Amino acid sequence: MIDMVVDPSLDVRARVAASSGIFESPDKIWFHRTAAAVIDAGRCVRCGTCIAACPSNSISVATDGLPTLVRMCTGCSSCWDFCPLAGMRTEGLLRRWAEANGSGANGANGHSNGSNGHHDESNGLGAPLPVACPAAPVGDGEGLGTVLAAYEARARERRPGEQDGGVVTALLGALLEQGYLQGALLSRKQGPLSGETILATTPEQVQQGAGSVYDQTHPLSKLAQGLPAGVDEIALVGTPCQVAGARALQLFPWRYRKVPADRVKLAIALFCTRSFDAQRLTLELVRQGVNLGRVARVDIREGRFRAYDAAGEIIFETEVRALRRAALRGCDECADFTGALADIAVGNAGSRRGWTTVLIRTPRGLEAWQHAAEALEARPLADLAAVATLEARNRARAARASRRGGLNGRLWVRYSEHLQAYQGTDRAPVAPPPHRSHHYTVAC
Repeated sequence: MIDMVVDPSLDVRARVAASSGIFESPDKIWFHRTAAAVIDAGRCVRCGTCIAACPSNSISVATDGLPTLVRMCTGCSSCWDFCPLAGMRTEGLLRRWAEANGSGANGANGHSNGSNGHHDESNGLGAPLPVACPAAPVGDGEGLGTVLAAYEARARERRPGEQDGGVVTALLGALLEQGYLQGALLSRKQGPLSGETILATTPEQVQQGAGSVYDQTHPLSKLAQGLPAGVDEIALVGTPCQVAGARALQLFPWRYRKVPADRVKLAIALFCTRSFDAQRLTLELVRQGVNLGRVARVDIREGRFRAYDAAGEIIFETEVRALRRAALRGCDECADFTGALADIAVGNAGSRRGWTTVLIRTPRGLEAWQHAAEALEARPLADLAAVATLEARNRARAARASRRGGLNGRLWVRYSEHLQAYQGTDRAPVAPPPHRSHHYTVAC
């Protein structure tokens, strides 16, 4: 039994049960336990998985930007089971996903003995290129995961607002034009620091989402709203935790859950070290003397945060860690920098300015890449040392911050285990505010 003094999620129902000598299982999850351990403990990464996993549509995003109960909780435990900061372990999910989809056990299909750097010649976007990257078993906490091919790429036709090589915008635009996809879930900027999730169904709408958004926008909550008629297969563009949430929903479907996770045909992960709370980032930049009226866009490259004006000139630059107070604390516990569960992973690490590093991870990713060949210019990328270095740093940081059993292949963590592991730390569960679980209080 969990000590009632230690567990801040225990409420009047638990006290009545305890006084009667009848105890509910400590691992029976009502939403307020997920809130205690993740949301109000300051660990939520705003992926929206708990919202998508809830079969009764009882969870939504509150005005504070965090998941909150909006109707009665049924106690199904799904919000806990699928949250990457609660029950679900991305490291364990890697192995299960590979097994279910027939992926190889090694991190790379062959090795290249070529030059350590960029190839001068281009072989188009056809046959996969073996790449020099750590060949570690999927999910064992080492290497870059499965990589079928690696490229340095950019869009042949550049448009305003695109980040780095504009690869994702060009790729999705081509796939929508061809009918390979009917939609794409992606983030659209609302100003330079915040964003919103949209379902883009035309290349023009994809273009509206060009450029990086470092504000998590609960994209899987948009998926939970369903898809319009005629939109049968979509892409999901998001951070590794968002892709992991979608994969978990695909791998463990439930007939009572109506979220169309199976219609995510293509998952594109964006390299990610951390995301920010837009409001806190705004306050932090003001504190450091930035004139927000001049900021047109921001980006992160090589560990540096940069803000640009409308002419593309840098008006502010600092190390990312200097903005730590504005970052989502849960990101410190993520060991997946390169989106190991994606079909395609993209970022600027390891490529020249104006280009994008692309890791093709699955046959589905390779198929999509080849369909979009005419929209892209690409060169095989043999040296992934820069990407591997950042991946290793992310894993080391996660190993220090996370207390959920190390970076092994385990899939799931019980609430009682989590409570014991985190108690006495600055990430320990806390009592949620009344508004977070109001419907549980009055209806359960």
